[in-house]
Amino acid sequence: MPLTSDVNPDLTDYVTQKALEGVYKMIAQEEIQIRSQVSSRGTDLLQRVFALQD
Repeated sequence: MPLTSDVNPDLTDYVTQKALEGVYKMIAQEEIQIRSQVSSRGTDLLQRVFALQD
């Protein structure tokens, strides 16, 4: 349980931070999928980037 001094009283900042955490989590999941599944590399750019890995 966080201490009272650890709580961010700025609601806008709190919501922004939580939204960014969610965005970064979704980016990480997408990156895992792109790296592990060749079919997820639909664009020419992604195919060129991962050409050496394949």
